[in-house]
Amino acid sequence: MEANSNIGLRRFIPVEFTEHNLRFYSFVLLLVVGIGGLMLFPMHEFKGYIDPFYSPTILILPLVGLYRLTCYAYRKDYNRHVFKHPLACPAYGRMDYRPREYTGETSTIFKVENLHRYFLYGSIAVLPFFYYDVYVSLFYTGSFIFRLGSLILLINSITITLYVLSCHSLRSLVGGRMDCYSCVKGGHALKKVYNGQSILNSHHEAFAWLSLIIIVFVDLYLRGLAAGLPIDFRLIP
Repeated sequence: MEANSNIGLRRFIPVEFTEHNLRFYSFVLLLVVGIGGLMLFPMHEFKGYIDPFYSPTILILPLVGLYRLTCYAYRKDYNRHVFKHPLACPAYGRMDYRPREYTGETSTIFKVENLHRYFLYGSIAVLPFFYYDVYVSLFYTGSFIFRLGSLILLINSITITLYVLSCHSLRSLVGGRMDCYSCVKGGHALKKVYNGQSILNSHHEAFAWLSLIIIVFVDLYLRGLAAGLPIDFRLIP
């Protein structure tokens, strides 16, 4: 009876969550501190600049957060470097041995990763908000003004777009399910789209980390402006 209960418990609480793992505890702490900081010290808008974390908050944090958390690029990194399991090759000193069965994507908690495609849909729907923020920053005075902050917001929007459009799930949607392109109407054009997305997909992990770094930088940049730092200037009057 006890053995059956332990098996049932493992389905809901994988071994990766119960081990003495300072990396995992640190990861959770960073998430709690980061999300808590955004909630306790909001930075919605400053002189026409809208913080990407609040554009709007109800959409950005849940959808984009879950999209990133279930992303294939991040899953590889946090499974290998946070949970240390599974590794690229066995390392017995890190407990990567046969009795320590891998539970990722089979346990109840990790099955949420299989919803990644649906979080992709939400993230695509959110993308226009980032470009709207760029537009607001350009015309917030009633006339066109292009400042350094607008350029940074534009770069942020582009890197996030590249990250979303290079997604593995999107690659499957646009053509990965096809066995024969020449057998369907419009297959030639679809093959071109698939090949183009495949080029983006080959850089998906780089886009994932670059977009994450830049969106955090934008938040810190706007907080610096609000604090009075002279770090913004006009590029086109």
